[in-house]
Formats: sequence, C-alpha cells, structure tokens
Amino acid sequence: MSRENLTRRDVLLGGLAFAGGQFAGCADSRPARRGPGISGAIVGMSCEPGHLLFSRSPVPQPSRTERVSAVIVGGGVAGLAAAWRFARAGFRDFLLIELEETVGGNTRSGSSEVTAYPWGSHYLPLPGPETREVKRLLADLGVIERFSREGRPIYDERHLCHAPQERLFIHGRWQTGIYPWTGATEKDLAEYETFKQAMMRLRVWRDGSGRRAFTIPRAAGVPEAFRQMDRLSMTEFLRSNGWTSRRLHWYVEYGCRDDYGTGAPEISAWAGVHYFAARVPDPEYEDVVLTWPEGNGWLVNRMAEPVRDRIRVAQLVFNIEETSGRVAADVFDLRTKAGYRLLAREVILACPVFIAARLYRPWRERPPAFLSAFRYAPWLVANLHLSALPPDGPGAPLAWDNVIYDSESLGYVVATHQTLRTHQGPTVCTYYHSFPNRDPREVQRELLASSWESLRDRILADLSRPHPGITRQVQRLDVMLYGHAMIRPEVGFVCGRAREQAVRALRGPVHLAHSDLSGISLFEEAYEWGIRAADRVLLRLGRSGSRVV
Repeated sequence: MSRENLTRRDVLLGGLAFAGGQFAGCADSRPARRGPGISGAIVGMSCEPGHLLFSRSPVPQPSRTERVSAVIVGGGVAGLAAAWRFARAGFRDFLLIELEETVGGNTRSGSSEVTAYPWGSHYLPLPGPETREVKRLLADLGVIERFSREGRPIYDERHLCHAPQERLFIHGRWQTGIYPWTGATEKDLAEYETFKQAMMRLRVWRDGSGRRAFTIPRAAGVPEAFRQMDRLSMTEFLRSNGWTSRRLHWYVEYGCRDDYGTGAPEISAWAGVHYFAARVPDPEYEDVVLTWPEGNGWLVNRMAEPVRDRIRVAQLVFNIEETSGRVAADVFDLRTKAGYRLLAREVILACPVFIAARLYRPWRERPPAFLSAFRYAPWLVANLHLSALPPDGPGAPLAWDNVIYDSESLGYVVATHQTLRTHQGPTVCTYYHSFPNRDPREVQRELLASSWESLRDRILADLSRPHPGITRQVQRLDVMLYGHAMIRPEVGFVCGRAREQAVRALRGPVHLAHSDLSGISLFEEAYEWGIRAADRVLLRLGRSGSRVV
C-alpha cells in the first residue's frame, strides 16, 4: 500500500489512532465544516507517517548519524517525566523524540481566543501518601506551596477545583454529586452505604509491613494483595457481595468508564476496587481535585519547559536495535522528509507496549507472547465553543464536571470554570465518550465510518437532554478520535502473567516506561514509570550521584 493511498480507515484499523506515547492521538486534519450555524472538524495530526510502522511501505533510510547518551521515544507523561528527571539531575545529553507537533500524549491540550482546554485527561486527584514523586513535581511547580510539620501538602488554592465540582442530570433535573441520589430507594441507599464501608476497609488494609494493597502509584512496587479479585469482573464482584442496586451498578460502571474506558462487566474487580480504594481523601481538602482550564495539559506543558531544547517533534521513530555496543534509533523527520540515525548508550521506550513491539527490532521480528494480552480502549473527545455558559437548568447549578445519567457519554467539563471572571461570556466545554462493553475493533470501525456531521449530531443530541436549545449556543465543535487511548485492565490482566512478563522484559540498554506496565492508565502511573526508567539510565551511565534539585 503506497503512502499516498493511506486513509483514516487504514490508520484506525492498523492500530495507530491512540493517545499516550510516541503517537498521541490520530485523526483527520480535515478543513473546518459548517453545519446549521456550527463549524468544526475531526482534528488531530495526519497518521499516514505513523502508519508506515504497520505497512510494507519503504521508510527512507538514515542519511546521517548523531551520537547522544540517551534517547526518549515518546512525549507523553512517561517520556516527559524521564526528561524532567534528567534535567533536574543536571543531565542534558539526551533527546526526546515525538511524532506529534506538540508533546503531551493523551494529556495534551489546545487553546483558542476564549480559553485553553483539554484534549485528554483533565484532572489530577490530590496525591496520597505513596505518591511521592508526583508530590515532588507539584512542589517544584508551585502547586504545593509547602508541607506542614506532619508532612501534609499545603496547596495553592488556585489549582484546586472551584466549587461546585460535580453534578448529575437525572429524572429531568440536576443534583449535586455523582451517585444518583434522586429517586433512590432505602435499599439503594443501604447498598451504597455498605459498598462505601467495604471500600473503606480495603483502603485502610495493611500487610505485616504496613503496606496498603491498593495504592497510587501501583508502579512503585506495592504488594498485590487480593490477587484473587483479578479473576473476577467488577460486576461479578458486586453480585457476589449481594450488591444488586441498579444505581450502585451505574455508579461503579461510571467510575470504571472514567478511569479505564471499559465497563464493569469486562474489567478486573481488582482494577474496579482500585478506583474506589486507592485514593485517600485529604483530611483538609477531602475529595477536591487539581485541575486547570487545559486539564493536565498544564502539567505536561510545565514539565516540557526546561527541556524544550532537547525535544524534537514531528519525528517518526521507526526502528530501535542494539548494534556495536550502542542502541540505534532510526528516525524520519516529517518536516525535512529525511531520515537520520541516533546512536545512544540508552533508550527509553515511553510508548504503549504494542508500539514498542513494532519499534524494537527483536520484538518486531519475533513478537513476545505477552503482546496479545495488551488491549486498548477507544475514546472520543470533543471541544465545543459556546457563545455563553450552558444554562443551569432545574436543580444544582452548573459545575466543573457535569454528568448525564444513563448516557453513553461521560458528560462534559467546563474549561472556564477555574476563571475568576464575574461575567458570563463565551466558554469551551470538553465532552468525553468512552465505549465500554464492546469489541474495541468494532468501535474503531464505527468511528472510522463516521462523518463529522454524524458525530456532531450525536454529541448535540446527548447534550440537548439536559440543555434543550444548546445547539443555538454552539459556534464550533471539534472532535478527536482515539482508537487506542488507554490500556484495558480486563479480567486476569492486572495481576496476570503477561503484564508481569512485560515489566521484566527489558532492563537495559533499552527500557520500557509506560502506564501499560501498571495495567491502569493514570497520570501517576505513567509519571512513576518515566521516573524509574530515568533513574535506571542515570545509574547505568554512571550518573547515580547526580543531584536531583
């Protein structure tokens, strides 16, 4: 298949439309179209170059060679974490190579004359006691102003989500909070209470060494207690405990879709319980989260600032192999249309496992057995430019996070919620849609067959339920499609052999660093894997004594 004949169908089915690694979300970059008063497009960079990894099209051979101590492949959270660690240790003999025009992976963001807005992950829970590296990052960035005598973080309140934080549209009106209280029976409420108590017991559980079973980050090497949960689906776990309330099942399903893009009948109960038991509410701030107009894009943009001169964007890495005591990284520059080779002592593959398997020559020639167990959830994200804030509607007022009960979507967040302006002007709402309990390839086929017009109409129909007439407020609606947005923690995977084999597969001079290795796609997991890989590289390069400032 020639490069000129590649289409979005080839790209999505070929496996390149995903976020979170070297290839941070693929879609068409078609010209803006107009509906009835609404412009928009399916946005994102063209995927044809990346598809060369999955096709037989010839890739231009390197015409020059450069030497560098370390190469990071992928500018998502893990890759930027590794670069951040290098810079903080005073080590700058490295390059970060990214396919996109911007870094960020599935944490990237956009901006307009109205506001910045997210194209992916949009908040960060307050880090718990085990999340040491992320707390160090937040302190470096000024999000944490100081620590109390007891070691508790004191946050700059500008970064905390302003109230109201979340609401739910159910039975024709809005209510505060995500659990569907409105219309709940005594049985519903009793089951919800026993479920909360069970999650609390699991949250405070400790082994003989004082370690918790469910923590963030899991990558830090905490014990995998309650492994038997991984053999059940989250739905089976609920039913085995006698929890049958439809409202509780919806609430748990929403949490699974929110963090994993996958439904409760499919995901491991270990992963489902992790969503509720791993996060420890701060005694002062409780369940408030950190957020910014551009979501977690604010974090990755800050992480990239001190290493801008070490980042190369619009670069396709198409081969990694060990040769003559070095590691060769072959790169195709999409701007100059020329190939070059980087000879490094160490390479960090900060990309999803299925992409690493296409880049690393030994795996490409003989795919590892664990590869088939790594399956990914597709997503749709849309950003809607509105002439004014959506009307409150009956019940609770407009919140940052607005969820619709019994909707296939995850609702929307308001990018201007964090602003302190007193007047109601234009805004941007970011709409999220995962596709749980369906075959991912079926969803990919459905997405690739969808026009911008059909996606626009589907999104507006969903939002018109709580906001009749919202179509008249929408001025622009852009859509981004992610065919492989995040790892699916399916039954048997999180504590399974395949994931454990992938964790141990590479120890240097080629290193894996991605949230795939945790089995759950969270900012904290990706960040931890990036830091760990960077520390291992520094040690191997004899830089273990470098001072992390």
